[in-house]
Amino acid sequence: MYNLSNAEIRMTHLDRSYFVTMGTYQMAILLQFNDHQQLTISEIEEATKLNIKELEKQVISLIDAKFLLGDTSNLASNSVASINFDYKNKRTKFKVPLLPPKEASHDSESSQKAVEEDRKFYLQAVIVRIMKARKKLKHNSLIEEVITQSKQRFLPSIHIIKKCIEILIDKQYLERTSNDEYSYIA
Repeated sequence: MYNLSNAEIRMTHLDRSYFVTMGTYQMAILLQFNDHQQLTISEIEEATKLNIKELEKQVISLIDAKFLLGDTSNLASNSVASINFDYKNKRTKFKVPLLPPKEASHDSESSQKAVEEDRKFYLQAVIVRIMKARKKLKHNSLIEEVITQSKQRFLPSIHIIKKCIEILIDKQYLERTSNDEYSYIA
């Protein structure tokens, strides 16, 4: 629940006052620096009771945002993070972004594969629709017609269209005839 919440903090310890919107975990970490100028990761973990993976992610996002000073390349429990008193920003009101979770790249990869699979099914349906109407068609004419009909949704590559034609030949929706033609099998 806390990882979904946001907090707005007014930072007055710098030359300029800033209003910063951040996650509650980030806020809890920054609040530890009210009493100390520098803390180790284990001290922050003990004070905030966050698990180490979540804590590292939040500390890295605060270091990347330049609120804290520290080394993000090898963050360990004895690593020291300190408050950045030289922080400057043109804007007085802004949001601190969170680091995207590592699973997000895996999710985007799987969603990309799902999109490609859906596009192949769509192209197969377009090819069958065209061939049902025309019965016989030359290879180049079929590819042009498929591109014309599907460019409203996306621009398919010729390679994918050829793959879809081969799949439909294997499924016995189409057959190759002489003179570089395809015919629809009812």
